[in-house]
Amino acid sequence: MEARPEPAWRVGMSALRNKELLAPDYGAMHVAAFLKTNGLPVQVVNLVADVHSTVTVFAETVVDPGSLSGADIATKDAAEASRRYLFSILESERPDVVFVSLSIYNLALYTRRLLGEIKAACPGARLVTGGIYSTFHAQDILADGYADVVIRGEGELTSAFLLERLSQGRDLDGLAGLSYRDGARIFHNETRPRITDLDSLPHPYTVSGEFKVATRFNILNELLPEPDWIAGAGFLTSRGCPEGCTFCLDPAINGRRTRFHSPQYVREVLEFCSVNFPADGGSFFFGDATFTMNKKRLSKILAFLPELPYTYQIQTRADYLDTGTIDALAAAGVTNIAIGAETFNQEILERVVRKRLGVGEIIGAACSVREAGMKPMLTFIAGLPGETRESMLGTVQTLRENGLFDATFFPLVVFRGTQLFKEFEAVSTPARLESLRVNPVSEEFLFASDEFPTSTDLKEFADHLNAMVRSHCQ
Repeated sequence: MEARPEPAWRVGMSALRNKELLAPDYGAMHVAAFLKTNGLPVQVVNLVADVHSTVTVFAETVVDPGSLSGADIATKDAAEASRRYLFSILESERPDVVFVSLSIYNLALYTRRLLGEIKAACPGARLVTGGIYSTFHAQDILADGYADVVIRGEGELTSAFLLERLSQGRDLDGLAGLSYRDGARIFHNETRPRITDLDSLPHPYTVSGEFKVATRFNILNELLPEPDWIAGAGFLTSRGCPEGCTFCLDPAINGRRTRFHSPQYVREVLEFCSVNFPADGGSFFFGDATFTMNKKRLSKILAFLPELPYTYQIQTRADYLDTGTIDALAAAGVTNIAIGAETFNQEILERVVRKRLGVGEIIGAACSVREAGMKPMLTFIAGLPGETRESMLGTVQTLRENGLFDATFFPLVVFRGTQLFKEFEAVSTPARLESLRVNPVSEEFLFASDEFPTSTDLKEFADHLNAMVRSHCQ
């Protein structure tokens, strides 16, 4: 609300903006749920949902998609109200420990500055941050001099052990998963092993009251035309992906391993949400990168989905969509299947993306999904190294030839932790990197190349590709 990154505050982006403002940080929910279940006192400060809790605040009043938002949530007064609320809570509660999630790359530098303001407001508290961005930038965050501790990797166990040590007055030496400051010195403890038994964790909606999920759900359910990974209507039933795509952070986060919740655990979450966040004709989104990977588990989940008051949206890989799986998904009430295609240039797919898929496999899976009565939603990357404009136009032509029009091209954005960022950083000066920053507070960088010398070139061509796809639909 204060950083106002472009183009989020344009009218045409209002649906995405509202979702980003109101969808809670699911990683923070998992941590809070674990701490609560283990008897550790947690107070959640919802800087949007506690302060701005009616649909009218988010409703758009301006028609022109390119204009700045006219919604009340876009005003300076709204941002100031959230700021006053945060610092009044810090002043009144005088917390011993403050956790601030730092996962979102496009607001990372803003959040790092905010950590300084929070530290100044409660200098006696231990300031702790964690999340995906924090995991890969622990040294930078601690060097800022504001955060005392960075939790790297999965935060549930490490957060609980951290609070136990602090309550006992013990030092943090040797506590796996932590980086921390001791005076001017910075220490990085060993990495904590990933949690193998995901069912041992309480599900995130056990703290739905603390995170005002009902409020968030009701507003988003009314505002968004098609729910997609919103509070109360979404869940990640696994962690990790076995693939090593060069643009993706998952290989670095999960080590190309996938861990699963059991079907019974998934059912418990769905039943909880259907009772506590009901919506007529609601759609539930499974956010797993590879929802259909484990066929035995999938069969058990699909068996009970029709009993619940939802239709379903999923995302998965094309090679996990054989004919039997597709038919079973359709019979269970799945309506939309998102498939990461990246490009229809086979050489680029193999050499640059390193995606172990054939273009024919992707097209075949998408067409089979459509023929089964579901909507295949394909995502592509514009500007992959070595791919020409002609090649990308060829991808659009292939989409047209196969009648696949639910497709979106995203300009290639890279960030630390991915293989493509390493390659880009190796041939870029610091000044060049800075010029390609997505916005002034972002730690994402547009991948400029000989084909797209500037970020504007890349963004405009991605817009052109999307316009071509949309025009054929119309």
